[in-house]
Amino acid sequence: MKQAFRYKNIFMYASLQFCGHIEEYFASHTEKLVVFIVMPRLKNRGNLVRVYKSGKLIEEKNVWSSDNIFFYYISWYFHYLKFIFSYFSRKERFIVLSGHPISFLGMTLQRLLRKITFVYWVGDYFPPTNKLLYWYEKLKKYYHTKVTLRYYLSEGINQQINGRVIEDATHRTIMWGVKPVSLVRSDPKSNLTLLFVGLIKHGQGLEKLFVFLRTHKEFSLKIIGICNDELFSKYKNIVTKYHIAKQVFFPNTFYSDEELIELAKSCHIGIALYDISPLSSAYYTDPGKIKSYAEMNLPVIMSNTSSIAPFIRKFHAGQLISEKPEDLVKAIEKITKDYFRYLEGLKKFNAFFYFETYYKRAFVALEKRNW
Repeated sequence: MKQAFRYKNIFMYASLQFCGHIEEYFASHTEKLVVFIVMPRLKNRGNLVRVYKSGKLIEEKNVWSSDNIFFYYISWYFHYLKFIFSYFSRKERFIVLSGHPISFLGMTLQRLLRKITFVYWVGDYFPPTNKLLYWYEKLKKYYHTKVTLRYYLSEGINQQINGRVIEDATHRTIMWGVKPVSLVRSDPKSNLTLLFVGLIKHGQGLEKLFVFLRTHKEFSLKIIGICNDELFSKYKNIVTKYHIAKQVFFPNTFYSDEELIELAKSCHIGIALYDISPLSSAYYTDPGKIKSYAEMNLPVIMSNTSSIAPFIRKFHAGQLISEKPEDLVKAIEKITKDYFRYLEGLKKFNAFFYFETYYKRAFVALEKRNW
């Protein structure tokens, strides 16, 4: 019996870094799916395109890119156009699901040449603290008003763009989903290991963690992600200065999902420290690392900011802290004293955001075949 697919034809973006299992979800439920995997510009050496038909991967190709900002975006846009014109015919109706305004450049011409329904899933909001960010947000809002279906990665972004939170089938908040991994956790009586995952940049609290480790020799920290050479050198110097080299694992390299899960087996708590100011982009979005920790069964310690914080509190999946140094110590103590209660909270959190059921409800409008 022929399988009935939820969606017809979709072009979308993804990443090899954690992104809510979006590719996996749509690959399983779309008749034809083209995925353009765009890697971060930092240390970028190439992207990928994948093509799925009836739930099966039938093609995967390397795509040239660059870490030069000009060539990075030129390559991105050129290949985007190449893919939508080569993988979809004039007769086919298809959806372009994008979180970046680059896809909407020349939208009118694209629609003349192909039967496209554009879907803008806005994944960030950058307070316009300088002229570049001011015009970037203006550009996003301009295209946002011209797109039929509009989604937002958090209620904070939804509120900023619309002036109020809009919630209906075609304009709504859709956060990252999760796919829990069966990792058994033991009670961390000693030698507790903290895990930090994500693209590494200033303002993520690593300096605070280094200071903490300096006075807590019984703890260790694993940092998985990449940063530029200047910042990496700075952090390595701090680690040496504080005499915590044996406590810090920091390879400054990309880890696959499988490698990350293997490493997470020896960790106990996921750390996400942010600048809590409304001038920080983290204040508004749904940080991927929080969902990554949760699905790896790691209680979370995070700054009391971003749109995911209320869910961490609601489900008792971790601790929210202020910028006071003593809050980090108190949060670790609370979690270690009642570790299994937090693991139960994570189960409830993961059940709520389980990607299969969560996305089915959230993306119901994409099931329509005649946009």
